[in-house]
Amino acid sequence: MFDNTKKLICCATNQSLIAGLWHGTKLQTYAVFNNIDEDHTAFSQFLSQYVDINIYLIVDAVEEDYKVESLPHTTGSGRREIIERKLNQFNRNSVYRAAHFINRATDKRKDDNFLFVSLNNDEFLHGWIDAIQANHAPLVGVYMLPMISQVAVRQMKLMAQHILLCERLSSGLRQTYLHNGRLRMSRLVPMQDVKPNQLAYFYLVEIDKTRLYLSSQRLIANETALQLVLPGIDGSIKDIAKNISQEQGLECKIVDMLAYAKNSNIEIDLVKKHPEFLHMQMLANGNVPDNLAPATFSKVHGLNNLCRKINIATACIATIGVLLATFYAWQGKHQKEALQHIVAQTQQQQQQYEAVAKNFPSTPIPGTELKVAADIAQIIKSNNQTPRQLMQVLSSALEASPEIALSRIRWTLSNSKEVKDEEGNTATNTNDASAQPAATNADPTKLMQLGFINAEIRGFTGDYRAALNSVNMFVTRLRANPAVDLVVILQEPVNVSSLANLQGSTTDENATTERPPAIFKLKIILKPAVAVNNTGAAS
Repeated sequence: MFDNTKKLICCATNQSLIAGLWHGTKLQTYAVFNNIDEDHTAFSQFLSQYVDINIYLIVDAVEEDYKVESLPHTTGSGRREIIERKLNQFNRNSVYRAAHFINRATDKRKDDNFLFVSLNNDEFLHGWIDAIQANHAPLVGVYMLPMISQVAVRQMKLMAQHILLCERLSSGLRQTYLHNGRLRMSRLVPMQDVKPNQLAYFYLVEIDKTRLYLSSQRLIANETALQLVLPGIDGSIKDIAKNISQEQGLECKIVDMLAYAKNSNIEIDLVKKHPEFLHMQMLANGNVPDNLAPATFSKVHGLNNLCRKINIATACIATIGVLLATFYAWQGKHQKEALQHIVAQTQQQQQQYEAVAKNFPSTPIPGTELKVAADIAQIIKSNNQTPRQLMQVLSSALEASPEIALSRIRWTLSNSKEVKDEEGNTATNTNDASAQPAATNADPTKLMQLGFINAEIRGFTGDYRAALNSVNMFVTRLRANPAVDLVVILQEPVNVSSLANLQGSTTDENATTERPPAIFKLKIILKPAVAVNNTGAAS
């Protein structure tokens, strides 16, 4: 919609306007309009042929203003505020103005040096600007012709410190002073009444005026040596340079503008007819200087740029969407082919299985029941344990209690902690606070190891307190074993209940010889997590 490769470049003077259409860096067509009402209308019709093509307007005016000012070095919004304040101070009444950055000072403060440029009289532009706005044409900016001339000086590699460039244009003699290749001042002098034989004298007078002005503005000193650069398109410039050198003793350098135009990709005949085409071509080549027009004049161009960016973003998103859709389609096709291959392999394996299964003997038991039987067999195998672990636990505790002798061991597997001893003595001593019944294991496939122990105190002499202490120490060692879950004292070596009957006589001579043994019974429950899968049977 918006062709960025095409641009419409115009050069306006007090008398006329040249409009050229460039495609890239190549001039396609051009037209010349005089600064009269009829040509303003013709220019408007000319613009209507090139809708949405960016317009660049170069101004070659007589009434210009240049001021060099040093500002404190700032950045961002602070810099913009200082520049705007200075523009209002120097050029409050000028519509077309700009601050051109020159360089940064080398002293301690390192201030920024700016050249403030403005048009003091813009009446000659009104007709052209009105035609542009009436067509809603995208005006990119308004540019001073001398600011493009300084680009030409740098491209010509003219390295003198003080240069006075004297260009003969359609509008007159343009004298541009450059310090170290940077624009400082420019003045335009009309040449309508100057005869060919008076050119040398005209150059001498105007150069002398320019030198006096530069001295008054303290841009140069009286003894400053200026290098005079004279672009020419015919042999007459050599006579002028020779005359200036003899009269004022200035160094003159002649530049062949036709050769420079050829290198700049512009036709020589056009430069001979309209020297401004060389500046227009330089702008078409990408040498765009600072814009003098206010932002309101470039509103259409800004909107076009925004639309172009939106269109580019939309095109990028659409391209990415198409690429993703193509990728997903390719991936889906690949996965579909892989799935079809897997299905074909599955069918092939199924056919091979069916072919082999035809020779299998018939089974009277369904496959589901065989699976249940296999699962039960696995559970039985995992719970097939021996009393080895219980023996190891008892052996570890008995090593530290040699006074205790085992008389009976019963080992069993159960899914409940409430299993009773088959011997028949199920009385539990309630004096042991740790002998509390545990909750029943709800899973019948998870079996735990239980052990019932009958033991007595060796060499019991009637010291029941010592017997009780031995039993308690033995129980404590059992509980300290990490494989033991619970130890319950079923019977202690002496009945300490207050309800027990007292029997016997202190005068009985056989009381000491027929003393009953100190027998006790324990119930040991091991932790399921440490059960060992070994085959064995209960004792």
